Amino acid sequence: MIVEPEPTPRRGPLLPKGTLSRALLMLGLLGLGLLFIAWVWPDRRPVTELDRYLRRGPTAGAEAMREALLRLSPAGRDSGPAIQHLIRLGFSCTAPDSGEGEWECLHRRPERGRRLVLVEARLRLREGATSGITVRILEEPAP
Repeated sequence: MIVEPEPTPRRGPLLPKGTLSRALLMLGLLGLGLLFIAWVWPDRRPVTELDRYLRRGPTAGAEAMREALLRLSPAGRDSGPAIQHLIRLGFSCTAPDSGEGEWECLHRRPERGRRLVLVEARLRLREGATSGITVRILEEPAP
């Protein structure tokens, strides 16, 4: 007598037909919803004083910042208030070696599109007092 093995039951696919396409559709809709929310959602970051200068453009912003620094530390007076103001704005400042020389303050800010904005302020000193202030705003293009 020949005994034939019982046929193994056929196994179907792991998921019912159409499940994968519905899952991809839902994932796409979820992604579109997140993109829409990110586009519509307002930017609630506070506008800083440095932002106000940068929004004026490189030339006008640099001149406005120079005038503000001159109001804080006019020629012939102590440069301390202007330096403290720059440090509060996020600048890193390097002091001169003696009472003569200049303070060099620099702020680097990455912007959209991999652009870099450099703000440089220099306060010249004569006998420990402010003798001149220069400010430059440079925009480096994306690499």
